[in-house]
Amino acid sequence: MMTRSRCIPLVLVAVLALAAPVLAQGTYTPDEEGWVPLFNGENLDGWRLRHDGDHGWTVEDGILTNTPPSIDLVSTLPLEDIELHVEFRVPQGGNSGVYLQGRYEIQVGDSFGHELNAGSGGALYSKIVPSENANKPAGEWQTYDIQFRAPRVDRDGAPIRPAYIRVVQNDILIIDSEFEGVTGGAIDDRYGVPAGLMLQGDHSGVEYRDVRYRPLQWDWAAEEEFTSLFDGESLAGWKVSTETGHGSGGAWDVVDGVITGTQDTPGNGGILITDADYGDYEVRFEMNPDWNIDSGFFLRCTDDGRCYQVTVDYRPDGEVGTIYGEGIGAWLQPNPEWYRYYKPHDWNDCRVIISGEAPRIQVWLNSHKIIDFVDTEVRLPAEEGIAVQVHGGGDWDGKVTRFRNIRVRPLGEDEIAH
Repeated sequence: MMTRSRCIPLVLVAVLALAAPVLAQGTYTPDEEGWVPLFNGENLDGWRLRHDGDHGWTVEDGILTNTPPSIDLVSTLPLEDIELHVEFRVPQGGNSGVYLQGRYEIQVGDSFGHELNAGSGGALYSKIVPSENANKPAGEWQTYDIQFRAPRVDRDGAPIRPAYIRVVQNDILIIDSEFEGVTGGAIDDRYGVPAGLMLQGDHSGVEYRDVRYRPLQWDWAAEEEFTSLFDGESLAGWKVSTETGHGSGGAWDVVDGVITGTQDTPGNGGILITDADYGDYEVRFEMNPDWNIDSGFFLRCTDDGRCYQVTVDYRPDGEVGTIYGEGIGAWLQPNPEWYRYYKPHDWNDCRVIISGEAPRIQVWLNSHKIIDFVDTEVRLPAEEGIAVQVHGGGDWDGKVTRFRNIRVRPLGEDEIAH
């Protein structure tokens, strides 16, 4: 990576934009099964109000309680494809809702014993009636276990794949369906853009607890559609380039099924690039760099190192998983919130889709979408290599960047951003 200076992105599809007021920033640490708490049971860290004003949200004994009149509550953590668990309790006549991405409401209401409709408890509000009434009487704790696949859009925001939702209420499957469009009361209509979970607070009193999620990696393409770029044993199919201006090329090796790279002498780096060229594709890989080194994963990389770079800059003030134009314009799309999704000193999964001559580049870090960049100009040839980098300069002092499980699949015609 070149010496960096922050600049205004040329095109920025904001996936982490927040509206004030933020009550407090949260920390998100997954448990052994990958579940991440959105509500910590102690305070409102990690949540913001939908708009300014007085609110009635309080926390006591691990319960998040709303006393109306109030304001909807939105998590500051944007979400895309997730599995969600939430427990709730509504009073007699109560009415609230759980809004996935702040746009798609699963109704929370006092509906025990009532005839079902698209506004009943458990409904995807105004769109899907539950298959059966799984509601408990008002005043009893209830559960939602939800799987949600966010809709997909093209580079212009037009839908190309609908959303999907599966809802289990109190251990009973009540919805399993694709759907299109947002529901009533949505915070916005930015279909296909990751956004926070919203708890409705402007209708009645309600209580919530144990609100947690874990990301889901949907297999849009079968694993057999991918071709491995690394055999786990050798650097066959790769070559070292010394033309990048980062030094003599770096020292590259294969250790226990992992590509490792370090400076061959202090200050000397370079890139390891594929022999073959690739155009429009999805690439998946895992990375685990040592702390305080600067590396990268290069897309459409020329032999002299010009590329769209997925950053692996694991240093103070660095970023991982963002887009940098190596030799073609510096910062294209930073994301200072990347650290929320990163697992320090561990393997991190990265998924990237690049398509179009002036490409759209989407990046998922540990199944969280953190970048959706649409370029406005053609900067590189449409087919070039894929590479990994050891940055020149400074002294890595023997520290290593690591990559494994690198695999690629060409995109179908309907997946390419024209």
